[in-house]
Amino acid sequence: MPIIKSVRKLKHEAEKRNETLKGGKLWRLLDFFAYFLMIVLIMLSLRAVVFDPVRVDGRSMQSTLEHNDVMLVNRLAYAFSSPKRGDIVICYYPDRYYTDNKIQYATRVKRVIAVAGDTIELKDGGVYINGEWLDEPYLNGVYTPENNLKGYEEIAVSLLDGNVVPEGTVFVMGDNRPVSRDSRNEKVGAIPLNHVVGKVLLVVMNLDEIKGFSDLVTGIHTVK
Repeated sequence: MPIIKSVRKLKHEAEKRNETLKGGKLWRLLDFFAYFLMIVLIMLSLRAVVFDPVRVDGRSMQSTLEHNDVMLVNRLAYAFSSPKRGDIVICYYPDRYYTDNKIQYATRVKRVIAVAGDTIELKDGGVYINGEWLDEPYLNGVYTPENNLKGYEEIAVSLLDGNVVPEGTVFVMGDNRPVSRDSRNEKVGAIPLNHVVGKVLLVVMNLDEIKGFSDLVTGIHTVK
C-alpha cells in the first residue's frame, strides 16, 4: 500500500509540474479556444473565397436542379482554366438585359453548351455543335425551341443558320429549355468569361424537403 500511495503521489506531482510548464488549466483552455477560432476563421475564409453555398430560385434548370436546391459553388474553378461544355455555372448577364427588360438584377445558374469558336445551331428540337448533334441526357426528353422562348415576349436570337461563339465567351442555356432565359435571348447573348462567377460542384439539400429549415437560411445567396 505505501508503494501504491507513493506512485500516486509522484503521478500527482508530475501532473502539477506539467500544468505549470504548459501554463495551467486556464492557459490550456485559452489555447483550445484560440485553435477553435482559427479553424472557424479558415472555414469562413474558404466559404467567402472558394466554396459558396447558393440557393436555386426558379425552374429554369429542371430537372437537374430543382427550386430551393442549395448548391455548393467553387468560386475559383476557373481561375486558371475556362469553362467546358456541360459545366453548370453561376454567371450574371449583361447590364442591358436587366435595364431593357426592367428585371431585378440576379445571378443565374445555367449549363455551358458551347465554348469560344464553336458553331451552334438549334434545329429538330435539339442542339448541334460544329455540325454534330449534341447528346444531352440531362434534358430527360425536353426539347429545345429553335428560335423562341415560349411564354416570354423577349425576342430570341435565331440560330437556325448557325452562329460562332465569340472568343472570351461561353454560350449557356438552362436545362428546362422552353422557359429558360439564356444566351438565346438577344439581350443576353454569349456570356463573357469575366461574368462567370464559379462552377456548381454538388447539391447539398433541398429546402422544401426540410420543413421549417428555409427560414434559417434566408441569408444564402440565390440564383435564378
